[in-house]
Amino acid sequence: MQRLDDVQAREVTLAAVGAVNRRDQLWSIEAVRCLASEERTRMVAIDTCAAILLRGVPRGSLDPSVRIPISVPATRGDENQAQATEAAEAVLSGLACGDDGRVAVVLGVLTEEQRFDAVLVLVRAAAAWIDTYVGIDGDTVDAYYAISKAEMT
Repeated sequence: MQRLDDVQAREVTLAAVGAVNRRDQLWSIEAVRCLASEERTRMVAIDTCAAILLRGVPRGSLDPSVRIPISVPATRGDENQAQATEAAEAVLSGLACGDDGRVAVVLGVLTEEQRFDAVLVLVRAAAAWIDTYVGIDGDTVDAYYAISKAEMT
């Protein structure tokens, strides 16, 4: 896939969330793999998911000791999900507390595959949040249909 700018990375993230809601796990995984491959697009993806998951919580408003739990259903082949969920929770909690250093430390110690797993957990958590509280979000579904029809190579 071509290099994505920030706007395109945000759209692909929303499309990946929409893909999870539409039960297209394979496409969602490929989209997240593309997003997680570069630091800039990975951060856009994390920020986009955090915007969904932290809706109504001003960033930097929580005490640094707060830990925001993430619960996503396991899917087949997710042996490392507990570790990825822990990393995703630490990243999300760091963003909610306004502690960018904490986020950088968490992401800095992860391998490339672990970063992918953590972003995938955030995408799935964002999809679950939308599914639970909104039903189907038009923006994410529209982004999924628009982008999934384009070739992801």
